[in-house]
Amino acid sequence: MKKINLSKKIESNEVYNCLINNYSKISTDWIYHQWNWLNQNYDAFNDLIKYFISISLIRDTLKFYQTLGLFYNYDDYYSYDSLQIDKFSISSLSKEFNLPKETMRRKLIELEKSKVIRRKGKKIFFDRSAFNLIKPNNQIKITSKYLSKISNLLFKEKKLDKVVSEEEIYEKIKKNFSKIWLWYYEFQIPMMIKWRTFFDDINSFYIWGTCALNQTYNENNKNITSEIESLVLDQYIEKVLNNSGSGLNVMSISEMTKIPRATVIRKIKYLEDEKLIKSNLKKQYYLSDFTPFKVTPTIKDNFKLKSEFIAKVINTIIV
Repeated sequence: MKKINLSKKIESNEVYNCLINNYSKISTDWIYHQWNWLNQNYDAFNDLIKYFISISLIRDTLKFYQTLGLFYNYDDYYSYDSLQIDKFSISSLSKEFNLPKETMRRKLIELEKSKVIRRKGKKIFFDRSAFNLIKPNNQIKITSKYLSKISNLLFKEKKLDKVVSEEEIYEKIKKNFSKIWLWYYEFQIPMMIKWRTFFDDINSFYIWGTCALNQTYNENNKNITSEIESLVLDQYIEKVLNNSGSGLNVMSISEMTKIPRATVIRKIKYLEDEKLIKSNLKKQYYLSDFTPFKVTPTIKDNFKLKSEFIAKVINTIIV
């Protein structure tokens, strides 16, 4: 049995302060991390809400497994096409996702019609073979890389005794997949719900995030300086907005997100009306100057969820 050393434990508030103070160093990695996750999720059903409902059902089932002391590695977890899920209610899902019951009922009926959720007597199964399943192996690599980068920053701040390598984190997640991916869902689902509530629609967030990804990459590729490296969250967002490169047109956004062009046009109009994006004469879209005032509180809120996840994963390795 591994000897536990609690003196090495990292606290979530220490991770949170590190994320805020070093935002300029990690913003591109995090935006790409989230964009890649959304991009893969959209692929499953061409409907992010249906995907989030699906993983919330899996989350609750994994939580029940954990209470029984049942854990699965990555290969075991994906060795079966179907997974029996715990019972659920439309009311509780509606409350969690802050969506009308009728909307939730319609989404669940669509999942049943496409045989993603199927009933056999009193048993309910989630059938992975019924949709375009993307195993998260690539996402695990991206998450491991991001967490290792955070551990490096924590090490420099003398909060950790060592840098936790990308390989260590990757192997730990694969070995303890059902436990750590439960933690992953427990921070991702409420975070996505917060963004859906903020934007009043998850596709609007996905489109806005695509513009943010493009803009941040342009800024970092153009201006990797000590000045940028030292900026914290609020200052960094303002810096990116003041030095934006080429924006994205509707066609580019549609191709990147796989959201139909007509839907992109409609969501772009909403985002412009809300002063969350702006355009130039070429009809290329950027984050607006109002962005820091509008989104920073939600980002900071979500960082608390992310910090708890990061601390849990790192502690499983170092303690």
